Amino acid sequence: MRLFPVLVLGCCAACVMSPARAWGASFALSENGAKAQAMGGAFVGQADDPSAVWYNPAGLVRQGGRSISLGANFFFPDISADDVNGVRRNKDDGTHADGDSGTILITGNNYVGWRVSDRVGLGFGINTPFGLAVDWEDDAFLRYQSSFAELRTLYFTPAIALQLSDRISAGLGVSYIYADAELERKLYIGPGRPDGTFQLGGEAREWGYSAGLQAALAENAGVLDRLTLGATYHSAVVLDFKSSDSVVNFTFPEPGLAPEAPDSKVSTTIDLPEIWTVGLSAQLGGRTTVNLDVSRFGWSTFEAIDIQAENERTQRALDHAEILPNPVVRDYEDTWTIRVGGEHWLNDTWAVRLGYAFDQTPITDEHLDPILPDADRHFLMAGCGFRHGDFSVDATYTAVFYEEVSTSTNAEGFNVDYESFSHIASLALNYHF
Repeated sequence: MRLFPVLVLGCCAACVMSPARAWGASFALSENGAKAQAMGGAFVGQADDPSAVWYNPAGLVRQGGRSISLGANFFFPDISADDVNGVRRNKDDGTHADGDSGTILITGNNYVGWRVSDRVGLGFGINTPFGLAVDWEDDAFLRYQSSFAELRTLYFTPAIALQLSDRISAGLGVSYIYADAELERKLYIGPGRPDGTFQLGGEAREWGYSAGLQAALAENAGVLDRLTLGATYHSAVVLDFKSSDSVVNFTFPEPGLAPEAPDSKVSTTIDLPEIWTVGLSAQLGGRTTVNLDVSRFGWSTFEAIDIQAENERTQRALDHAEILPNPVVRDYEDTWTIRVGGEHWLNDTWAVRLGYAFDQTPITDEHLDPILPDADRHFLMAGCGFRHGDFSVDATYTAVFYEEVSTSTNAEGFNVDYESFSHIASLALNYHF
């Protein structure tokens, strides 16, 4: 009977800590649990706490009893752009622009797990595996390509795991996905004239699923206490922003300066990739665990954002190249991610964790723009764990190093130098009962 109030508490906390704004490699976020994050996000083979709902639902049978985990990530991004090729539209603008790094961006990771019996485990999670926000300063020279872009997702996932044999378990999760998006860019009217504005906003609701396996390859083999192979699959999702929930509008400072474009309901889609991950987890000497994960992201399904307006005049304005290149071509490429990390329990109370990850960007030089000026990324993670009785805390710091990028073949001819760096702090409060 104690489970019900805990479930309610977890759901309420998850809703309060719903994602604000985040920025990821393309827009996939690896920060889905503070403990796993400290180990480079390499957790598919281990997955022995409630965050298994996302990392590998098969691991829900490995947790002890019942537990709840309330977590959050705090992002401190730093992004800048330099017009080294003289491509800025308004020659009165400066050649350097900064993204909005003065705001703390937050996402939540909240999970409940329950090992019902020796062979059945249940879980429920609310987390944000995809999201982005790039907010350029008001007078940035690249505001005519993008002044603000945001995508937020929230996954509500019940999951179940079954122990199929002494060494093999399987799990399945079904996710209800809520997403909202906003895109804004300024419209250049002419020298000395105020800018116009293009804005697109909408909501989508979709379903996805995940499946996982864990297999114990070895147990109690000398120093090796356990070697576990894990594998997961997260389905691709097409976020369908229907005209009933999406709108576009144009604002012009003076009448007659641009084609008339009434506010209109619109529709469009954004593709989220399928994700395949294989991982190994080795437990050594009772206190040490070392993990390795390799993931494949099927980004190549994301070809374009094609905006279709119900109003014909608005559609003609959307198709006007000077206002917005519609469709917004993406032509993403499939990518690989490698994660490695581990933890060591110093005693029964304190653990230390380290991790590293390399994440490829799916964005090609031709389509790299201020909407999401992404690059290949290197992560360095360090964290610790504390436990006392039924209560535990996990804390992680992540430094994200983006490789410098300088476009040379941008489809709009907007070739710019970009530099980025991010600090991320992750925290989870856990209660076992």
